[in-house]
Amino acid sequence: MARNYSHFHHPMYGNCYTFNNKNNSYLWMSSMPGVNNGLSLTLRTEQIDYIPLLSTVTGARVMVHGQDEPAFMDDGGFNLRPGVETSISMRKEALDRLGGNYGDCTENGSDVPVKNLHPSKYTQQVCIHSCFQEKMIEKCGCACILYPKPKDVEFCDYRKHSSWGYCYYKLQGAFSLDSLGCFSKCRKPCSVTNYKLSAGYSRWPSVTSQEWIFQMLSRQNNYTINNKRNGVAKLNIFFKELNYKTNSESPSVTMVTLLSNLGSQWSLWFGSSVLSVVEMAELIFDLLVITFLMLLRRFRSRYWSPGRGARGTREVASTPASSLPSHFYPRPTSPSLPLPDPAPSLALTAPPPAYATLGPCPLPLGSSGPSSSACALGEP
Repeated sequence: MARNYSHFHHPMYGNCYTFNNKNNSYLWMSSMPGVNNGLSLTLRTEQIDYIPLLSTVTGARVMVHGQDEPAFMDDGGFNLRPGVETSISMRKEALDRLGGNYGDCTENGSDVPVKNLHPSKYTQQVCIHSCFQEKMIEKCGCACILYPKPKDVEFCDYRKHSSWGYCYYKLQGAFSLDSLGCFSKCRKPCSVTNYKLSAGYSRWPSVTSQEWIFQMLSRQNNYTINNKRNGVAKLNIFFKELNYKTNSESPSVTMVTLLSNLGSQWSLWFGSSVLSVVEMAELIFDLLVITFLMLLRRFRSRYWSPGRGARGTREVASTPASSLPSHFYPRPTSPSLPLPDPAPSLALTAPPPAYATLGPCPLPLGSSGPSSSACALGEP
């Protein structure tokens, strides 16, 4: 049977095992819910191998995470107590966030200014740890052994980097206060998968069964310890239900909803329809056209009127005298020049004079020649 778990050594927790890793050739499948259809493990704590300065607790630490996500035991793990059977029921939940104008999230981390140092997909914790490692390399000149490192950088070593410990703890304080800017740079992913866990505990093994259980363990793995109950722990992980819950974000107001609400409010307050809106648009267009034509006519009358006046003067000057009224004729300066005979239709007629009121007028001295003059009564 192919191995269905991967093993690596953690500098803080020692031996670590990952079950159903995506790189495994064989994956365990569960087709039914319940404690009898899940993963059951018997763990040995190996207290004799503990280093007192690194850990003061006894037991094991477990974390449930996605296949393409790394295990950050400090962030999401929980401890197992020796001599106790811990049953973990889990339920899968997915969250889909809206990005763009609706929220600040990233699809795959390509638009985040932090390089992913973990061989896994983008998560917020992956980004935060990668950001801290970048600052560690920048400030201290070496990489922290707790996180992955780039290829051209060495892990911190007291023989090569004598002051890296002081630099590390100083950087940890700045990281906790968010002075490094990692929490503001690392945005949440738009798609997140979580596992909701609930735990139950019971004494294991029981008083009546502990003798034969430890005897079976010793035959399988040559497991011999002095204090049996403080050296083993039992873990059961199973699905509570085979269905999962998905929370998706959707825009509360879309373009179609906005237009529908505007149309409803418009009809409510103005009692109009699409035809009324079209007629109003046509009215506004007609007003704009009429206003433009009036402004154009006013512009032409203001800037083109002098040319029209000069042209009219030239037309009057070129009109023949026979077509002008009689009062435009010039008065003759010599009695010998005959007056033109105006047309009968254009001649001005005057009433006949009162001959009884006329009398002879004395001629002025020195005058000669015939003349026809008349003087009014009462004049000398």
